Amino acid sequence: MKHRHRSAGIVAFTLFASVVNGQQLGQRRVNTPATPEPGLTRVPADMILHNGFVYTVDAGLPVAAAVAIRSGEITFVGSDAGALARRGPGTEVIDLGGRMVMPGAHDSHVHILEASHEIMAPCIISGGLPVGQYVSVIQNCAPKDTDWVLGYGHWIFDLHQYIESGGSPKAILDAAVPDRPAAFMEETSHSLWVNSMALDAVGFDASTPDPIGGVILREPGTGEPNGVLLDSAGEIVLDLALLPTPELELMNYNALVDGLSLVNRNGITSLTDARCYWKRGYMEAWEQVHDDGLLSVRAVVGLWAYPYETDDAQQIADLTARYSNDPGSRLRFSQVKLYADGEISHTTAALLQPYAPDPFFFAGTLAGPLGINYFDQTRLTSYITQLEAVGFDCHIHAIGDRGVHEALDAIEAADLANGGNFNGRHRLTHVSLVQPADVGRFAQLGVTADVQPLSMSFFNFLYEIYVAPVLLQQRGQRLRALHDAGARIVLSSDYDVGELSPFINMQAALQLGSQSLPSVDAAIRAYTLDAAYLMRQEQRVGSIERGKLADLIVLDQNITTIPTNQIGNTQVLLTLIDGEEVWRDPSF
Repeated sequence: MKHRHRSAGIVAFTLFASVVNGQQLGQRRVNTPATPEPGLTRVPADMILHNGFVYTVDAGLPVAAAVAIRSGEITFVGSDAGALARRGPGTEVIDLGGRMVMPGAHDSHVHILEASHEIMAPCIISGGLPVGQYVSVIQNCAPKDTDWVLGYGHWIFDLHQYIESGGSPKAILDAAVPDRPAAFMEETSHSLWVNSMALDAVGFDASTPDPIGGVILREPGTGEPNGVLLDSAGEIVLDLALLPTPELELMNYNALVDGLSLVNRNGITSLTDARCYWKRGYMEAWEQVHDDGLLSVRAVVGLWAYPYETDDAQQIADLTARYSNDPGSRLRFSQVKLYADGEISHTTAALLQPYAPDPFFFAGTLAGPLGINYFDQTRLTSYITQLEAVGFDCHIHAIGDRGVHEALDAIEAADLANGGNFNGRHRLTHVSLVQPADVGRFAQLGVTADVQPLSMSFFNFLYEIYVAPVLLQQRGQRLRALHDAGARIVLSSDYDVGELSPFINMQAALQLGSQSLPSVDAAIRAYTLDAAYLMRQEQRVGSIERGKLADLIVLDQNITTIPTNQIGNTQVLLTLIDGEEVWRDPSF
């Protein structure tokens, strides 16, 4: 994750509260005739949007001119005359001036609480520096009065090269922070750079075995940790550093409020939080924001399954106790986030054939030749089988072709174990490498492919470094292949690893050469109705239809008619959820 957007603390809290109450975004334009129009026989609408291009994602009526809303529900979709016939004394009437209206976007993979958190803000460091230069950088940014020094932003490539040159990353961080535990998250969040005091605090030494789902990199000869912890090994340290305190609980809350204002500004009305660390107090932050009336999205929160918890029965019981899926609530804890593997740049993504590092860059890998598993296929099958019986859908991180294959096998085995009776809406996220034999299995098994198209150029660079050329000819991120094979596709941001704007991601999905989605219509559907299906709310939102809830957005340009390379510039002028304004551009 990347921490580009910082919380403004209590200031953000009060600002967002005023936005939700409609007090911060200027005057509403209201048409209030003294008496109802002659002949009005219907209950008047609360709001009418007319004279627009209403893109409905409804095959029965793909495009309309106007929408009427009452009590948070869409009561009419069609002509201007039909909508305006529902005008009454208190109706707010908005002349769209030809602008585009579409269903609110669904971001089915986003980390808004983590992305907006202040905990690492004092030490956001830039990747690409010679490792020795980090000493002065960290000394200058490190807070003076904290128990831990936490930061973010370096690149794993820099540490990898430094290790191969014989350097000790731990020694560098010891020199920068000698008096307290220190932990710096790499920009992809798949490793942690720690000093000796952090290793001591968590109890990692030469005799400590690698945890499930992680690797403790070690000094040659001694076997002592060298200060770089891959994947879940780093998460164990952060679990300790981020144990809930009153101060951290307030920071969690403010981060979430700040993140919500940002997603509404980007036209997002529903989201899936892709990694809720429930042992760090994140679940309580979601609940408190909901209870305070500030949850301005429909949120399905994915509870994190801790891979290094060895008592599976207890963890499944803990997850089950946290399950909630009230369709009438804006907040549901009805997904579990499981990792099948790691990530390409750390050589922890699970591959079917060995990594082949380019010798110009690296002499070897950081992890094993085939990557690692957080949850191996047997354990993944067990979790899916038990969790879907509770009602959970599983959100499975799978980047390597072996990770994808094993996750599909686990879903298939769980379905068999449950007698095919549970209709789980499971998905694999990232799906960066998919062997040809697995492309058709997504549709066959009813598994959604959750793709972040902006990551493709970065992944292609990584493939050139780490993946054998023969694999590049056979595999790759198969967005179009999956689409053409009938897989349900959703597009998402993985914010803040990627850009939050749905329109930037739609444009990226249409500019992938042979792997592009076939049309802007497919890209819009992947961000609306198909993502609503993934969240089990397609009967309520995801398209503009009479009887559905009024989660709508107004755009400054018609993304169905402009050149593809301009879609990413789209700005949201108005965001409605349940017909209530949660964002309005001051110019609109």
